[in-house]
Amino acid sequence: MANERRQAELELSNGDRERFRRPRQRVEVRRRAGWKRGLVWAGWALLVAVTLGLAGGGGWLVYGFATGAEVFRVESVEAIAVAEAKHATPAAVRDRFTEDVGRSVWSVPLEERRHALEEIPWVEAATVQRVLPNRLRVFLRERTPVAFLRQGKSLWLIDAYGVVLPVPPGESYSFPVLTGMGSKLSPAEWQERVELYRKFVQEMDRDGRNFSAEFSEVDVGDREDVCATVAVADGAVRLHFGRGRYQEKYQTFLEHRDLLFKSGTTVRSVDLRYRGQIVLNPDGRR
Repeated sequence: MANERRQAELELSNGDRERFRRPRQRVEVRRRAGWKRGLVWAGWALLVAVTLGLAGGGGWLVYGFATGAEVFRVESVEAIAVAEAKHATPAAVRDRFTEDVGRSVWSVPLEERRHALEEIPWVEAATVQRVLPNRLRVFLRERTPVAFLRQGKSLWLIDAYGVVLPVPPGESYSFPVLTGMGSKLSPAEWQERVELYRKFVQEMDRDGRNFSAEFSEVDVGDREDVCATVAVADGAVRLHFGRGRYQEKYQTFLEHRDLLFKSGTTVRSVDLRYRGQIVLNPDGRR
């Protein structure tokens, strides 16, 4: 009896386990649809390619119209307007555009023409603009002369950068003549000597004195001794200024000028480089 009861409990226990056990379910594994995603990307790539192709074709059509249409053709050099030019003649400016006559205004290489214009002696900087439908406009910034320049027997003008300029017919200037600019000097040395001259003039004209107008010539051949020529009653005197304190030294000369020329000595040069003393005719003693 005891064995039969035990067997019944065991069967009941096994039955309960089966009844309360979770049923097994198949887990579905989703496969990645990689081929679908690739198809989407391929579609986008095709759309972009078609769009770019249409844009490129449209761009070529626009370019062909801009460069080939009669309405954009430059008919003559008279189609080039020149603004703000005083010394660079319109003929010299338009000469840089002769090969553009008959060409579309869109085909004119503006940067090349700008460089060509800046090769004209009086032109410091140039700007070239298209004016639709078929014209061009040129703006010029011209160079500003600061002195006359003697080269041999010829007289020229020179600007602050050491660029030599022809003297315009009919123009008058009141600059001193700049000398000492040897042909063996490099462009950088030329500019340095011109800057030395400009500092000399600025110092002489400080406080409204305008002393530079009294000099007919300024010699910068020796960087350590700026010399200037001033007119006196019986001729001209060469003054040695050295470097710096130019106005102070010239005022010293002016204070003693009458005394110097009343001494009976013929004075052709004066050395003002030393504080507290004036040396007469230093050039004649060499």
